[in-house]
Amino acid sequence: MTDTSTSKVSATRDHDPHLRRGPRGYALLPGGYGRSTYYTGAPSPYAIKGKGYRVWDDRGRELIDANNNFTSLIHGNAHPAITEAATRALTAGASWGIPNLYEWDLAEALLSRLPALDQVRFANSGTEAVMSAIRIARASTGRERVIVTKGGYHGTSDVALVPGGPSYTKGVTQGVIKDVTPVPLNDVETLREAVEAAPSEYAAVILDLLPNRAGLISLTEEFVRAARELCTKHGIVLIIDETISLRLGYGGMSGEFGVDPDILTTGKLIGGGFAVGAIIGLGELMAEVDPTRKSSLPHGGTFSGNPVSMAAGAVAVKLYDAAQVQRLNALGDAARASVNAKVADAGWEIRGRGSLLRAVPAGASKVDETTQHRLWWATYERGLLGSPANLLSLSTPMNESVTADIAERLADAVLEVANTTPRS
Repeated sequence: MTDTSTSKVSATRDHDPHLRRGPRGYALLPGGYGRSTYYTGAPSPYAIKGKGYRVWDDRGRELIDANNNFTSLIHGNAHPAITEAATRALTAGASWGIPNLYEWDLAEALLSRLPALDQVRFANSGTEAVMSAIRIARASTGRERVIVTKGGYHGTSDVALVPGGPSYTKGVTQGVIKDVTPVPLNDVETLREAVEAAPSEYAAVILDLLPNRAGLISLTEEFVRAARELCTKHGIVLIIDETISLRLGYGGMSGEFGVDPDILTTGKLIGGGFAVGAIIGLGELMAEVDPTRKSSLPHGGTFSGNPVSMAAGAVAVKLYDAAQVQRLNALGDAARASVNAKVADAGWEIRGRGSLLRAVPAGASKVDETTQHRLWWATYERGLLGSPANLLSLSTPMNESVTADIAERLADAVLEVANTTPRS
């Protein structure tokens, strides 16, 4: 279902991926998209500008932005303080080949919220952060194998793709696949059996505490605590990937559980809207990438720790204080309850935690892409922008009135899709 309204913006025609072609006839971008996660089953609208919790597109629509660049814009679009910090840094120089002082600011802001961890190394994305954390774990333990949870998402490095199954592992070597052991979500017994079958072979256990790929089903405290105990017992590095879930507590979702990782990886909101990733870990582990030590692991990245991301990120993290975390989580809880009350009889539910929401058919462990895309267009036509997988994230410019509006639009869209989808 697509928007058939006539736009006065000429950019619609020019931006249609089926029309914008290179000299050899191919679409300029593969499939017409700069990243696969944009895809919604039909030519997508293009963003023109954003401010606060709103985005305007090339089809003339004003949208409530609950996509927030896949949860990364915790303060919405073009927040004045973040824009000022980024502009100031950019004016002085976008990136350099020597360290910059903004790295210290962001590292201190992060470590003040994560008192059990000691040091930070920056990367360009959550994918890079997880990739580096795994290598650090392998180097420090001298082991190779990794345990991951099925349905967890840790970016697009080879190891991270394995729990996604055959559709994700195309192009991944069999050697990598054999090194990765996926275990079912919240299955403590299977986790324990996997570890104790070969405890001296595992370098790391990696957890995604609120996996969107699994339909936004939270890991239980029992499962996370069991992972912590097993890792401590057998000298395995516990990596908790909070690229998305960091927003859910002042010290991340792991802080809400009261479980300390050995390495925490994150990204998204800590860059203030710019490219960023972070590996935050215990000092003895982070020593593996200390270049002053002999035989340390090389870790680069031309734009890792660049001043623009660091300056914007430091402001974003400081603005998202404990009071804002609590306020945004409460808004999300209220919105989720409101929508659930309206869609339960239609066989749908709103999952999530705090400021993250996702509509899925009740009890579903996986939502087919066609249904996801139908719901995306239904919400879009009601002026609500989510992710193509229908993950909605709140931002600090939103208040009770805005989130109530989001809940009403989302419920209406869900009911439309539920009432036109045959039940299995």
